Amino acid sequence: MFKLHCICNHKSLSARRGFIATLGLALLVTLTTTAAFAGPVQTVLYQASAYGTSAFVGNTIIVGQTGVASLQVPCGTNNDNEIVDGSGVGLNLYPIVTGGAVTTTATSSPTMTAQATASTANISLLGGLITAQAINAVSTTSLTSSGFQVSAAGSTFTNLLIAGIPYNNPAPNTNINLLGLGNVVLNEQTSSITGTQGQLTVNMIDIHITVAGNLLGLQVGTEIIVSNATSGMIKAFAPAVVTGTSFGTSVSSTLINSSPTAPVNLPCFGTAGQVLSNSVASVNIAGVLSSGTVSDTGESNLTNPLSKGEMTSQVEGLNLLSGLITANVIYSQVNAVVDGNGGAFETGVGTFTGLAVAGYPSINDDVPYNTQVSILGLGTLYVKHLIRNFPYPNSTEVRMIELVINQSNSYNLPIGADIIIGDAQITMIPASLP
Repeated sequence: MFKLHCICNHKSLSARRGFIATLGLALLVTLTTTAAFAGPVQTVLYQASAYGTSAFVGNTIIVGQTGVASLQVPCGTNNDNEIVDGSGVGLNLYPIVTGGAVTTTATSSPTMTAQATASTANISLLGGLITAQAINAVSTTSLTSSGFQVSAAGSTFTNLLIAGIPYNNPAPNTNINLLGLGNVVLNEQTSSITGTQGQLTVNMIDIHITVAGNLLGLQVGTEIIVSNATSGMIKAFAPAVVTGTSFGTSVSSTLINSSPTAPVNLPCFGTAGQVLSNSVASVNIAGVLSSGTVSDTGESNLTNPLSKGEMTSQVEGLNLLSGLITANVIYSQVNAVVDGNGGAFETGVGTFTGLAVAGYPSINDDVPYNTQVSILGLGTLYVKHLIRNFPYPNSTEVRMIELVINQSNSYNLPIGADIIIGDAQITMIPASLP
């Protein structure tokens, strides 16, 4: 994720979802102070993110990214000396992966440098076919008088064995055949350098399963990545930063924690008009909730003179707390537009199909925004919750359902638990920071 030294910008999503025709349903905020959103100035953005292990087949996640560290949203704090640390415990998902405790960092430096690191220890992959004592990924991007520079210096393997053969100092992008399974790329490096940006992604291990009917029973298309580090920097012109995030469900408590499902984070440097998407076929958090497909999207672009962005979240077939709250479809969307002449606005909108809350017949598909009810013996329910933060940073968030547990209850949920369904958030930060 990129961090802003001065400014960045984006473009909106497709016309199909774009600024909802029924603005009567939307929250509309217009900012007219041209001083807050001055015309485009040159921006230097920093990116750094890292994780330990992930495994997936297409958009289906088998192992979520472990120990993630990423420069934080929103961008544009005018602080280019940031350090974010992450860590994750080892996994036990035989034969894909066992072990692999990880520590990660993501940093930006006043010396015009962005760096990410991921150190994974004592890992076994593919039922022991691949093992290593330590795997370190390092990605560094810097901006000098000569332009952008990238480096993977510091990326190393310790006691890496593949089918009993050591590979401790493989050259970048070393490809090895895995008999009866597919192939693995070691020290995989993907870089891009132009006059306006530099970026380097390092995957120390990238496994591809290409053989059907393999002895491990892994699906063709399965990809396993170990020790990922990405760094980058970009120069751009735009009137404001537009960042955002969306996710389907999350549960936060002292006893039960479920990270955001199918999250999408909008990078400060924009998506160049491409839609970022993430989805899962179903969610099942035992004793709390279940759902069908969760789909989240985000899009933005760096342009002059417009900054635009959009985030969406959709949750199908929700069943929360054994039928207490159900819905066929939950949809939230937020948008932001800033132009270089000082005009800016954000919108937030949410819709339900088949919403029902047991004991509260007035809460249905037409429920008003910012509805709040106390549920006896449980807590406080917020429905179609619009959250705004102005004047700086300027943000709009739509939480379609939020349940805060504040009473002892028959569901054995701890007091303080926070359950959020269908969340979309977008933030604008002007070029001229206060």
